Amino acid sequence: MSRSIRKLTLFGVGLLASLAIGPRAFAAQSAQDFVQSKQAQVTSLLHQAASSQRDKQVSAVLDGMMEYDELAKRSLAAHWGELSETQHREFTEVLRKLVQRNYERNIKNILDYRVDYLGEDPGADSVLVRTRATSKTNVREDPVAIDYKLARIGDEWKVIDIVTEGSSLVNNYKNQFHRIIQKDGYEALIKRMKDKLAKQPA
Repeated sequence: MSRSIRKLTLFGVGLLASLAIGPRAFAAQSAQDFVQSKQAQVTSLLHQAASSQRDKQVSAVLDGMMEYDELAKRSLAAHWGELSETQHREFTEVLRKLVQRNYERNIKNILDYRVDYLGEDPGADSVLVRTRATSKTNVREDPVAIDYKLARIGDEWKVIDIVTEGSSLVNNYKNQFHRIIQKDGYEALIKRMKDKLAKQPA
């Protein structure tokens, strides 16, 4: 497996993955269709020349794809209840920016891979959309399983977790964030996140 694909397993854990679908569209669109359409939009945009306009469009697609509030709550777990509403908003916004930048960078690494959509596995309160990314240029490279967990938020599908080669984005965040908060507190965590964001290219 290539180093670039292996990075998807962490999905930016080193501190460390459009328009929203309306009610009528939701009824006619499966979770797999939702993921496939968003991925196609991101891939198409990233094949274009870099520009501020393109970056805004990519951000809009990801805003319509990811459920950042739920991701923030799950990644902080019990610590979420310890924070104020102001801290909730601060954390969610910083996490959103980090996720978007890491997601975009990782997608760039597989722009020329073939992504196969392998169906849906329904759960009690979510649906897992299974995909497999395969290199078009290196037949010896093992395919990578990248699965998306979606939930219905209101009348929309939203991605609430990404599982790459069995490694959950939410669990990775939760474990790392917990260690930092336990050792140094929330303020140390948010500072590290902001510092990482400042060092990453926009």
